[in-house]
Amino acid sequence: MRGTQPLFHRLFPAAFATSVFAALAHAGLVAIAARSIGLELVYIASLSFVVALVVALLGGAVLLAVVVALKLKPVSSLLLFLIVIQVIAIRLEMYFFEGGFNDVSWQYGLISVPASLIAWYRSVYYVYREK
Repeated sequence: MRGTQPLFHRLFPAAFATSVFAALAHAGLVAIAARSIGLELVYIASLSFVVALVVALLGGAVLLAVVVALKLKPVSSLLLFLIVIQVIAIRLEMYFFEGGFNDVSWQYGLISVPASLIAWYRSVYYVYREK
C-alpha cells in the first residue's frame, strides 16, 4: 500500500457500514428470538449501532495500524480481521450478557463474521483494489 493515509481515510466509512450491519443484524436476531417486532427493536438497533460504532472506530484504528505496521497483504489482513473481531465480539458478549465462555451464543457469529468481512472489504481491500 502506498502509505497509511489512504487506509486511515477508510476508517470511518468502514466503521459506519459495519455498525449499520451489526445493528440491523442484532435487531433482526432479537426479533426472531422474541417473535415480535416493536419499538424495542428500534432501541436495540440504536444501542447496537452506537456500541458497534465506538468499538469499530477504536478497534478499526488499531487493526489498521497493525496492518500498516506489519505490511500485511489482503489475505493475512482478512484473517487478522476475522480473528480479532471474533475475539472482541465474544469478549463483549461475555462482559455484558453471559457468565462464561460456555454461555456464548453461536448467533453472534452470524453478526461478527459478516461484520468483519464488511470492515475488511470497506477498508483494507478497498485501498488494495485502488492500487
